[in-house]
Order: sequence, then C-alpha cells, then structure tokens
Amino acid sequence: MSRKEGDFAEVSYVLGIASIVFGVMLQFMFGLGFGIIGFILVMKNSSSMAKKARKFNRIGIAVNAGLILLSMALAYYFTTTGTGPF
Repeated sequence: MSRKEGDFAEVSYVLGIASIVFGVMLQFMFGLGFGIIGFILVMKNSSSMAKKARKFNRIGIAVNAGLILLSMALAYYFTTTGTGPF
C-alpha cells in the first residue's frame, strides 16, 4: 500500500475514537480538542477511512460539547438554587 505524505486519515480516525472515549470518561476538554484536531486533519481527504474518521470526530465533538453544556447548566442550577454538597 502506497502512502502519500500528508494523509492523516488513520491519525484522525484514532483521534475521533479518543475523542469519544475521553467524553465518556468525563474529560470533556481533551475530548473536544482531540475531535477538533482530528476533524481538521481529515477535512480535505475523501478516502473511505477519512469518511469514517470524519464521522467519529463529529460524534466526539457533539458528545463533548453537549456534556460541557450540560455540566455548565447543572453548575448554574445548583449554584442558583443553593442545593449541593457545600
């Protein structure tokens, strides 16, 4: 198999999976960063691996962004209502 210089489909694929895994492990900022970097690396590539990588990166970005917004909303709710452990 011949590899072109600048073909980052495999790297982006791994970053997309890492993005989802870090989102599940509640490390939102790392997951969001990995998803964005992976998406940027594979933007102009059109191979089948790049399409899969793009899908994983989109899912990772969406999951992490959603979880960041959810944690911000919960922090706001618990702060304004005065409930919580402290």
